Amino acid sequence: MSGEEQKNGKWAPWWIYVPVILGSNYVKQYLVQDLPVAVNAAITLVLVGTLFLVITVVYRRVSRVER
Repeated sequence: MSGEEQKNGKWAPWWIYVPVILGSNYVKQYLVQDLPVAVNAAITLVLVGTLFLVITVVYRRVSRVER
């Protein structure tokens, strides 16, 4: 993302997404390590998609309040 896209408040900076998604994936791996690969992959896709959406919504609300 360019600096211009980040300034308009549409997306959170990358450094917010990365640690949250990596940390939650690490916890998920610990909890579902015995499940089949297909199930694990499906859980990962849902988890990452949900976290991306939640982070974006929270960031937009917080950045809107600050303006």
